Formats: sequence, structure tokens, C-alpha cells
Amino acid sequence: MKSIKVIFMLLFVITISGQMFAQNADEIVNKYVKAIGGLDKIQAIKTIKLTGKITAGTMEIPFSQTCKRPSMVLMESSFQGMTMKQAYDGTQGWMLNPFSGKKEATPMSKDAERAVSRNSDFEGQLVNYKLKGSKIELIGKENLDSSKVYNIQLTDKNNDVSNYYIDTSSYLILRQNDKLKYEAKEMNAETNFSNYKNINGVMFPFLMVSKSPGNPMGDTKIIVESIEANIPIDDSAFKMPSVK
Repeated sequence: MKSIKVIFMLLFVITISGQMFAQNADEIVNKYVKAIGGLDKIQAIKTIKLTGKITAGTMEIPFSQTCKRPSMVLMESSFQGMTMKQAYDGTQGWMLNPFSGKKEATPMSKDAERAVSRNSDFEGQLVNYKLKGSKIELIGKENLDSSKVYNIQLTDKNNDVSNYYIDTSSYLILRQNDKLKYEAKEMNAETNFSNYKNINGVMFPFLMVSKSPGNPMGDTKIIVESIEANIPIDDSAFKMPSVK
């Protein structure tokens, strides 16, 4: 009887510990949301346009990314006088890639569509994560370079996993590690965020450095030069051009 009592006590402690961890994860995410501006200011931004450049190796590519709620995104990058477009209009993903010799826009595969549609969520996956069908877990407190961070793991509705490393002082995201399924393979990527600036009361990173295993170009640096919020954008900007 004594051993059974001990087992029940252990189960009780494990259950309570799990509840406390879940609560702490929500508390950390709530502090993160507050640190970047608060839910009201975040949701007051309906459209956003980022412009800047991408550097990889010796290449420097101008880019822009335009997003509109609830789930539309258009990404454009120019190189050697040609412009590549990737977009999601809320229901369909498409691409215009002149570098492949194609002059017309074509629909994306479902995996590519899912990857691009993630970029339409400019407020970030942690904001209103429950409404988006995701769940979170506090992995623990860790050292990241010279900073102390909370490691919050998010699993989205597609079972893609992202780990967010949130600074214990500023509550800003310093790093994000993603494990995404793409064409029956698992893709891993690490992105470091810095140079946060206030746009319409919301903090956005203006420097992102991404690392991906097997990338022959090495680190990819995204330098944001400007962010415009709440500019008028018609839904037609995200639609796939019709074949002429």
C-alpha cells in the first residue's frame, strides 16, 4: 500500500509540474507580446511592406515583402534585371521565376505554398498561437551566446516545429530554429534576429541572419532598410497574373 501511495504522489507531482510548465510558457509568451508592443497595437497593423537587401556570399539582391491581413503575402527579389515573385493570396500560392526560363506565373506545390504562406503571418506565430491551431511548450532556460533565453517550442497545425529563444530581460526573440517538412524531407533552418526598431508602436527586427545545413552560399543575411505599415494595398496585388 505504501508503494502505491508513493506512485500516486509521483503522478500528482508530474501532473502539477506539467501544468506549471504550460502556465509559465504562456506567461513568457504574454510578456513577449507586451514587449513588442501589445496585442492592440499589433492587430492595428493591417498591411506592411518591408524593403531591403539579401546578401549571400558575394551576391546582394534587393527584395520587398508585402503582407495584408488575414493571410496574403507577395515577395519580390530582383537580380540581373529580372524579378522573381512568390505569393500567396489567401487560398493559392504561385511563383513567377524568370531565372528558370518561364515567363508566366505558375501555381506552387502544396509544400511550397505552405512555406510561403507562413510569411503572410507578419505578427509571428506566437501571437494568438491558440487561435492559429498551434501549441507551445517551455523547454527550459538556456544560455545563448552572452544572453539568457527561454526556449519556447511551438508545434503548428501542420506539425511543423519552431523553437523560439526569447531574451529573459527584453523578452524579444533572439533566435528561431525551424524544422519544416518539404517534399518528404525535413528542412532545418536557424535565424538570428537583431536591430529591433519601433514601427507604429510595434518592434520589428531589421537584421536577420539565417543558417541552413547544406547551403553552399553559407549564411544568408536579410537587411531591412524600411518598413511601411498600413499602406493601402488592393487584394489584386496578391493574385496570380492570368496567362496572356
